[in-house]
Amino acid sequence: MQLTVLRADDSITHVAILGRLDIEGVNHIADRFVFTTTTPRKATLVDLSEVTFIASLGMGMLVGAAKSLQRHGTKMVLVAPTDLVQHALVAAGIDHVIPIAASEEDALEMLR
Repeated sequence: MQLTVLRADDSITHVAILGRLDIEGVNHIADRFVFTTTTPRKATLVDLSEVTFIASLGMGMLVGAAKSLQRHGTKMVLVAPTDLVQHALVAAGIDHVIPIAASEEDALEMLR
C-alpha cells in the first residue's frame, strides 16, 4: 500500500493511492492520508487508478476525509477508479457523497 502526493500547492492537493484498501492497507496509510488531504483544507483529488480492491474501511477513510473537507467548504473528487473499485463505490452509495471522475481533467472541472 502506497500513498503518493502528486501535487500540493495553494489551490489543490492531489494524491494517488496504490494497492489494496483493505484492513491492512487502510491501517498502513490512513493517518497520512487524512493528514495530507484534510489539513490543508484545499480541493482534493484522489487518484484511485492503481487501487485493486476497496473494503468498507477504505470507503470509510475516503468519506471521513471528504466530509471533513466539506465542513470547511471544499470538495474531494475520486479520480479514475478501476471498474471493480468503481462498482464497489457505487454499490455502497459513495458516489452520492464524493463525486467520481473518469479523468483528472474531469475531476478538475468538477471542482470549479
